[in-house]
Amino acid sequence: MPSSSVDIVIVGGGIHGAAVARDAAGRGLKVLLAEREDYASFTSSASSKLAHGGLRYLEHMEFGLVRESLSERAGLLKTAPHLVSPLKFLLPVFDWQRRSAWFMHTGLALYDLLSLGGEMPGSGRLSQKEVDALPHLRREHLKAVLHYHDAHADDARLTLSAALDARARGADVANRRAVTAIAPRDNGYTLSFSEGGNTREIDARFIVNTAGPFVGEVDAMIPQDTLPAHGAPSPKDIRFVRGSHIVLPMPDPAETCAYTLQDEGERIIFSIPWLAGRFLMIGTTDTPQSGAPGHAVCSAEEKKYLLDVYNRYFARPGNPAAESDIVLDWAGLRTLHGSPDEAPSRISREVTLETATQGTGGFLSLVGGKLTTHRATAEQVLARLQSMGLDMAPAWTKGVAQYGGTLDRATLWTRAEDGPKSVSPQTRQRWAVTYGDRIDDLYGQIEKDPALAEEIVPGVPRVELEHAAAVEDASTGEDFLWRRTKLRLTLDEWARGKIEGWFAKN
Repeated sequence: MPSSSVDIVIVGGGIHGAAVARDAAGRGLKVLLAEREDYASFTSSASSKLAHGGLRYLEHMEFGLVRESLSERAGLLKTAPHLVSPLKFLLPVFDWQRRSAWFMHTGLALYDLLSLGGEMPGSGRLSQKEVDALPHLRREHLKAVLHYHDAHADDARLTLSAALDARARGADVANRRAVTAIAPRDNGYTLSFSEGGNTREIDARFIVNTAGPFVGEVDAMIPQDTLPAHGAPSPKDIRFVRGSHIVLPMPDPAETCAYTLQDEGERIIFSIPWLAGRFLMIGTTDTPQSGAPGHAVCSAEEKKYLLDVYNRYFARPGNPAAESDIVLDWAGLRTLHGSPDEAPSRISREVTLETATQGTGGFLSLVGGKLTTHRATAEQVLARLQSMGLDMAPAWTKGVAQYGGTLDRATLWTRAEDGPKSVSPQTRQRWAVTYGDRIDDLYGQIEKDPALAEEIVPGVPRVELEHAAAVEDASTGEDFLWRRTKLRLTLDEWARGKIEGWFAKN
């Protein structure tokens, strides 16, 4: 017999699953979230790390999506200031590009208009003196350099923030919890889970499928021949589009602004200073991917394409950037709803919700969506469930600080400066923009037990690893080094191995 019952089971712990869990728990619903690997294991840790309006969507006349994205970007800057910060972009225009300076300037003016109230600086054009000061941008055939603002975002920690906030509000949230079977019942479903070597069952009135690339796999768990006419999600026209990125060392002198680069067609590529200006992140691609979804891989062709775009825009002393310079690459699969004949870059990122009823319960599958609009998407999901008969409290998340997000950046820097001297200033500064107001939890643990300030490897005190394991559900070195932090890029092989060994033992 099932051990318990809930209002909603959410399958998938990416940004949308975590956001739905947070919103639903805050409305008084009984919620369980199941993520079979780690939170943000796939697409939600493989993005361009931006909270942005989607400037290029204006060209496709998706004004509603851009306006919503810009509104949500403004909200994230206030509710998650430790994870989302303003970023200035430069947009160089050359005479060989399809889009003219006038066309791009008009688009930026519309972008400004749609972001009114967002408290970001307006767009404009650099003076010749400012252009001359740019350290690496090529000058041949350069017509103008425009500028505008968007925001950098830590995608994996935004996902974790929503999941931990959901837990704090009463949701049963766990990673390494796999759904193994779904069986319909009179008014909902019974789900089987595998977790920590144990199995369990639970009844749910509603299922929300936010499994990203695996959304079809979860839908297919329902035995079709056991269902009434409306008991399973309807077929979807799903497209998998791979977005790949490469990371290069920061050139000398360093770039301080991000760049929006155009290739000879319609593609937009970003070059973004990353991790306190130590690296450049270059991406992304729009590559169709067929076959069964899995961990996406940046192909050799995509690496060459990104390097070619970068080298066309920037001149380095000596040799151009080469594949041997790439220190990291990744790829994520966007799961989109679109026609097989549609070009990948033209497929809308608008969210699509597919629903089915099962008695007084039901099933909802989510396709599409953006990192930036995850809060609004969660509201849309809950509104749909409410229309299907699920009683709940009103929407509440707009303007409410995310987990760790109650302090602005200036206050966080002060917290970092005033922290325990047994922790290096560099580590305290990193903690401020990783944990936000939860930095006080780490400080409090050190105050109780000063031995926790001992560094396991340089820059990583033991308290941080224990916090990651006990509070943030990290159970592997990869969880900590890539999704809880980005130390995978800044620690050497010995240090990474020691951290992996710590998690293996603990």
